[in-house]
Amino acid sequence: MPSTRQPADTKNVCRIRRAVCATAVAMLLAGGPAIAQAAFSGKASGQLTASTLVLALPVGASVTATCGSGRSLDVTLNSYGTVPRATSYQFILLDPSGAAVQTTNGTYSAHPATKGTWTYQVRGNYAAAPGNVWTGTPYQGTVIC
Repeated sequence: MPSTRQPADTKNVCRIRRAVCATAVAMLLAGGPAIAQAAFSGKASGQLTASTLVLALPVGASVTATCGSGRSLDVTLNSYGTVPRATSYQFILLDPSGAAVQTTNGTYSAHPATKGTWTYQVRGNYAAAPGNVWTGTPYQGTVIC
């Protein structure tokens, strides 16, 4: 019956081959990320254009604000005025605590009103892109109740 055993020399060669293959695989895995990293030395140039837009005070804005006896407050926006390049206008009324008050078509009345200084603002806005609105410098006034 023939022997299926391998000579001792063959066993050593297999062990050496396995060691060489394992070392090669380990080096490839360890060196792989370093091979993937690239260095670029070229330079490119171009122009970048950036700008800002300053919206002026509304020219001709007009608000009537009175606080009569019994702290009867009446505020009426008569005109937004004009602001070059404005795409919309905004009228804001702030109570004495600084909180914005809801107005209806540019009017507000309170009988009696909260005691203190009320502030109104008229400003132009510019929509540069959807969700990107630039706010202008406000025309501002106060009324004391």
